[in-house]
Amino acid sequence: MRHSTIATLLFAAAAPAASLATTPPPAIAPTTAATAPTTAAGHPDFNFTGPLVTPSVNTMPAGMVNVEPYLIHSQTRALYDNAGHRHEMASETSQWQVAVPVAVAISDASLVQLTLNALRATGQGMHTDGFRMADTSLRVQQRLLAPAADGTGLVLAVSLSQRLSTGRYHQLNANPLNATGNGTRRTSVAVGGQALQWLDHDRAVRWRGQIAWSPAPGAVRVRNASVYGTADGFAGYALAGQAWSASMAAEFALNPRWVLVGEAVWNRSGPLSLIDTRTGVDQTERRLAPGHDVSLAPAVEYHFSSRMGLIAGVQFTVAGRNNSDYVAPQVALNMVF
Repeated sequence: MRHSTIATLLFAAAAPAASLATTPPPAIAPTTAATAPTTAAGHPDFNFTGPLVTPSVNTMPAGMVNVEPYLIHSQTRALYDNAGHRHEMASETSQWQVAVPVAVAISDASLVQLTLNALRATGQGMHTDGFRMADTSLRVQQRLLAPAADGTGLVLAVSLSQRLSTGRYHQLNANPLNATGNGTRRTSVAVGGQALQWLDHDRAVRWRGQIAWSPAPGAVRVRNASVYGTADGFAGYALAGQAWSASMAAEFALNPRWVLVGEAVWNRSGPLSLIDTRTGVDQTERRLAPGHDVSLAPAVEYHFSSRMGLIAGVQFTVAGRNNSDYVAPQVALNMVF
């Protein structure tokens, strides 16, 4: 999950470049994972929803559908400067987000996922005019290596994701918090792996990891007040750099219903420049330096059945550079049809 609120960028973009250097998506790109049980001779049936951040690697049988609505409350508490030092904000910003990933298995080894987002932000005495649609993402995944019959063995998959600019990001008029996107049509390529390990006393642990890379997207047209901190009268475009992300998670099954989750996430964003086409001069004072953040996301899962599970947890930063410091409690209901 690359996580950072739109509100943070709005309030920090006008500060010196050292205070923030990321162009965040609308808070989260939730994972989706089937809750089908894992079985083996001599072992109970185990269920996993998947962790909060790292996307699913294995796929469902052809024709199955997985829906996992998220409710997320993000609070931005501070900013990391260019040296990685943390500075408290004068006032916190917060954001409520509803994210709905819907995945359809088009074969036993491939799936397509569409994630819809809506959010409402509050900060410095202002708030978004109700819940507004944020950016959308489309993801295609192909499994390369399947697990063994008992669920063990390495599972490998590759995926291609496309961010769709469906959230408002410029021409914001008097309310900057109406920004719910960033305008970039970013493409990402990822490789993920997963492995299940049986333990003593009829318990199991499932490991999952992913690394993703996104090349620099094309120029984003920017007019007037925008998520990039520009004011009315601005006419130009924004150029974002490439981005990297990596995550690693472990799900420890206590029994068929309860699972404990631990997860670590790293994100890196490239520099961002604003070009003012009214003068044709690169506005270097509007350049935001590269940034990164490291976060943890512990959670707990409870499974009502092999087709329905609930996961609740919190993602929070532990280090960063030119980025925001946030805490984001969240809950999701994973359903397989």
